[in-house]
Amino acid sequence: MSHQSSFRDYKQSRERRQRFGPLIFGGLAIVLVAIGGLLIFLSLRGGLSFSFGPTETPTITPTFTPSPVPPTSTPTVTLEPTITLPPTETLVPTPAEPFIYQVQAGDSLISIADQFGVEYVSIMLLNGLTNESVLYAGDNLTIPNPDMERPTPTPIPPNLPRGAKIQYFVLPGDTLQLIAEQFLSTVDDIVDENELEDAAAIYPGQILTIPYYIITPTFGPSATPTTEVTPEPTATATPEG
Repeated sequence: MSHQSSFRDYKQSRERRQRFGPLIFGGLAIVLVAIGGLLIFLSLRGGLSFSFGPTETPTITPTFTPSPVPPTSTPTVTLEPTITLPPTETLVPTPAEPFIYQVQAGDSLISIADQFGVEYVSIMLLNGLTNESVLYAGDNLTIPNPDMERPTPTPIPPNLPRGAKIQYFVLPGDTLQLIAEQFLSTVDDIVDENELEDAAAIYPGQILTIPYYIITPTFGPSATPTTEVTPEPTATATPEG
């Protein structure tokens, strides 16, 4: 009895499966199709993505599009030529009359004369100097103004006897021949009197001893030589004894 009951139950169960099985499978198929369609729809809309690897958070790299910058104009530099100005000349006022100058260390008669634009011989004559004079710093010199004529040496004393010896200040341009003619002397006597080794070796500022009036003038018996010698106290006349 029990055996028949079990068989009947099995048979009924099998009949139910055969009756409802197609319906169940059909329903599942419809559901799967619907789900598949939905997934396809979402995939096409971009709202769903499938990833079969490990889940990674995508790193979003911002894209920077630089704005075009207008080109910067390069300034044009115009170079101006450098003008070299001539050195400023320090003007020395021109004195209107002789003045006193104090000798500085390193000065010489020539440098002082160049500084003030005068002849060094004029400074020597004005101050009673000769080529043997020595200047020292602190000495006072009388400087002639540039327009001043060269000082005139003291003329020889009148009635000076023939053969007297005078001291003569050599001027620029002098020669022994000119001096001899001026004082009615001879070149040989002047050379001997001054023990000169070379008749041409005389120079401005030199003091020569001149034998005066030792030859007869050739320009007339009444002619008397007129000459100029060094200023006092340098100019002296020594008559022969």
